[in-house]
Amino acid sequence: MTILNGVLSLKIRVGVIGFGTIGRLVINGMLAHQEFEVVAVFDPALQDNHAQSLVGGEYEGIIIMPSSAALLAMDNIDLVYIATPPTTHVDYCRQVISAKKALWCEKPLSVDVSEAEQLVREVEASGLAAAVNLSLASSPVLDKILTLMQEPEQGRALKVEMRFHFSSWPRHWQSGAAAWLSSREQGGFLREIFSHFAFLQHRLFGVMELMNSDVSFSVPEGCEDYVMASYRTGDIEIKVVGGVGGMGPDINEWTLYSDKRALRYADWNKVSIGTIEGWKELKLDMSQGSVQLQLDEIVKMLSGLPHKLSSFSEALAVQHVVENTLGVHTKASCSN
Repeated sequence: MTILNGVLSLKIRVGVIGFGTIGRLVINGMLAHQEFEVVAVFDPALQDNHAQSLVGGEYEGIIIMPSSAALLAMDNIDLVYIATPPTTHVDYCRQVISAKKALWCEKPLSVDVSEAEQLVREVEASGLAAAVNLSLASSPVLDKILTLMQEPEQGRALKVEMRFHFSSWPRHWQSGAAAWLSSREQGGFLREIFSHFAFLQHRLFGVMELMNSDVSFSVPEGCEDYVMASYRTGDIEIKVVGGVGGMGPDINEWTLYSDKRALRYADWNKVSIGTIEGWKELKLDMSQGSVQLQLDEIVKMLSGLPHKLSSFSEALAVQHVVENTLGVHTKASCSN
């Protein structure tokens, strides 16, 4: 049970804008969570079947709406979840604010920083419950790293290194969204993957200040395929290197080097302690998936309780880092 606007509600009733890979993943999580009911969905790709219910399996009974406006006009929706390509986020968020409904949006807020800044001001002025889906916010990984950093054995933080590698981009399971994920305008691994690690860095240490970046693009209007960048957070130096191409496993890695030991977060669910003898992986309770953990925090947010979710202002700080990295000292290995 959840208290919404002072009224006891048996379930949080959700309208979803966007029925792509991530949208379906989160909808599946909501359907498996006892506190949520998915009422309706809008996606332009579903419009051949508008005003009907989704049929078959777990989606039975979810209403397909003919427009976002029609979905937002429904009285029986408490929360709107936005899972569409980045260039549409600002417009849909503003529609949700106008409808005075709670808001949960995928990152990034936009690909235009000034637009995102204005959106954050509007969200904060509305007073509505609102958060951005940066999944590390509720992850046991973040809790574990915070605990380890407070131990005397950790010592003084010196520097952070992040490494990324992808054999191809987008990854094979993202083929349905390949058009925008591979585009210069709104795709790329910096926005899609590095943003999670920038959020982690921000939660742990504060704002990342870009010192320099070298970003390469090998396809006209395509997204980046190589980056080398450096930042500072206070006295801590941060080095980032990443690229696309060459067969091998994906690498997603954040390493904190201190004067007594190192901490490493890798592969989305592994935390290790490093000394001169090598790395020791620690046991984490990963029994709940990231979507379920985020949904637990949504329940707290809508009940007026403290929660771990990313605010819109935190997501904006991450977007500043990403877009600054893409926009400073870039070079192209093809003609634009």
